[in-house]
Amino acid sequence: MINKKYLKLLRSKDRKYGKNFIYNEIGKNIIDSLDILKVPFNNILQLGINDNLVINFLQEKFPSCSITSADIDLSAFLKKGDQNLIEIDLDNLQIKNQEYDLIFSNFFCQLTSNFEKLIENIFHSLNSNGFFIATVPSGDNIYQLVNSMYETDNILYGGMYQRINPSLDTNDIFKILKLYNFDAPLINTNNFTIEYSVFKNLLEDVRFLNLSYIGNDKRNLFENKKYFFHLEKQFKKKYYEKSFYLDINYNTICAWKK
Repeated sequence: MINKKYLKLLRSKDRKYGKNFIYNEIGKNIIDSLDILKVPFNNILQLGINDNLVINFLQEKFPSCSITSADIDLSAFLKKGDQNLIEIDLDNLQIKNQEYDLIFSNFFCQLTSNFEKLIENIFHSLNSNGFFIATVPSGDNIYQLVNSMYETDNILYGGMYQRINPSLDTNDIFKILKLYNFDAPLINTNNFTIEYSVFKNLLEDVRFLNLSYIGNDKRNLFENKKYFFHLEKQFKKKYYEKSFYLDINYNTICAWKK
C-alpha cells in the first residue's frame, strides 16, 4: 500500500514546475496526440501538476476552455491565482459525473493503490464523447539507475531494497479500460535517452521527477555520500560509454468514452 503521508510530502516539494525538461518532453507526446483530434474540449481536468506545456497548448487551441488542475498536495501552487485547483485523493477520486470533455495526466496516475478504481472514476467523470489520455512509467523506465541501485544495495547491505514503484502492465491497463467500456483504447510505448557528462546531474533530474518508492515498507533512512559513490561506480561499470545514459521509458494511454 502507498504511504500517503510520504507521497504528499513528495508532491509538496519544489518539482521545478514547468522547468523539468523530462516532464516537458513527455508532455510533448500528449500534445502531439491531442493536436490531431478535431473535436473541441471545453471543460478540461489535469490530473497531477507536473508540467505546463499541455495547459499552454490547450489554452491556445481552445481560448474559451476551462481547465482545472488536481493534485494530491497543492501547497506549492496555492499562490498561483491564475489556476483552478482542487486537492484530490487518487484512491478515492470524487468528481461530479459527466463533468469533463478531456482528462489528461502526465506521470501521475501510477500513484494510486487501486488503478482500476481510478479508471472507473475517470470514466464517470467524462462527458459522452470525452477523451482520456495519460502517460505512466513503463517497467523499463530509468532501468540503468534502478539496476545500479540494486547492485549497490547488495554490496553495502547484502540485499536489495525496493527502489521504484511497481509499473502498470500494459495488458492489465487495456483490460481495465475495456472493462469500464472505454471506446477504442490504445496504449503506445515511447522512450528517449538522455546523455549526461556528470552523474550528479543525472541524479538531480531523477530526484525532481519524484519517482522514488512510496510503499509503506519503504526504507526510512536517507542514503549517504558513501552510497552514491558506490552507485556511480556500479553505473559506470555497466552503462557508461564516454557519458552516462539514462532511458526514459513510458506508456501513453488513450481512450474515448462513448
